[in-house]
Amino acid sequence: MTGARGKVGRAAVSALVAAGHEVTATDIVRPVYDADESNAVRYVQADLTLGADAFSVVRGMEAVVHAAGIPEPTKNTPHTVFLTNVTAAFNVVEAAATSGVRRFVNLSSDSVSGMTWAHRPFTGQFCPIEETHPDLAHDAYGLSKRVSEVLCDGLVGRTDATAVSIRPTWVLTPASYEANLRPFFDDPDLSSAVFWAYVDVDDLADLIVAAVETPTPGHEVVYAAAADNIGGRDLAAEMARLHPSVPVRPLPRTDASGISSAKATALFGWVPRRSWRDHLDETGRAL
Repeated sequence: MTGARGKVGRAAVSALVAAGHEVTATDIVRPVYDADESNAVRYVQADLTLGADAFSVVRGMEAVVHAAGIPEPTKNTPHTVFLTNVTAAFNVVEAAATSGVRRFVNLSSDSVSGMTWAHRPFTGQFCPIEETHPDLAHDAYGLSKRVSEVLCDGLVGRTDATAVSIRPTWVLTPASYEANLRPFFDDPDLSSAVFWAYVDVDDLADLIVAAVETPTPGHEVVYAAAADNIGGRDLAAEMARLHPSVPVRPLPRTDASGISSAKATALFGWVPRRSWRDHLDETGRAL
């Protein structure tokens, strides 16, 4: 598990261990050398932008979950975001190909669709967004994630490995729900690049486990979002009000997410179970 000390990585490691997997965790963060609960899972510090580090940690693994990288583009220079993410992904994929890894799960992003970090903002071509939406990223982060998916295409094309790229939308934790979502409750006209979609970190971790355990051929790409949207909006009505030019396709529920996870459900039996309602009241304040 790369990126194991990050937001998604921590949750995924816990979920993988709970599912009975033997996990080796790696990140660029310094290890704890004394006795500590963090050492319950084997941890190896590695800089995956260095090929030797990537080959060392991947060697001997049956499956790799790759979540390492800079998670968004606003706090680093564009070339740092792009080169860090692409170099790490290339090195880990290359190590997986050489080491005979059988399953590769890549944490991509909904940013591949292009709207989230757009320098020239634009809206999705339809709602809910799903895997047939064009990949229109032009920012350093979205492009780096698109490249990671192309690398997975190459991996399955030249080896017997299979791969899944998961495109999570905005990943929230119990501690971050109120601060991140409160503005959407305070301002009903506040829109989002992906039509009020989000996903709980523990639901995402469950999908990662399912992607590791459930065989699929080739390289599949799936979106991951909560079943509902921020604030429980009537999605069709809000789209008509705030994005009238965007066609709305059939929805599974009135307060559906702006991103569809139907493909992830079909392939892996994954159903997101967690909601902002587990943490916030109807005004966006913590319970």
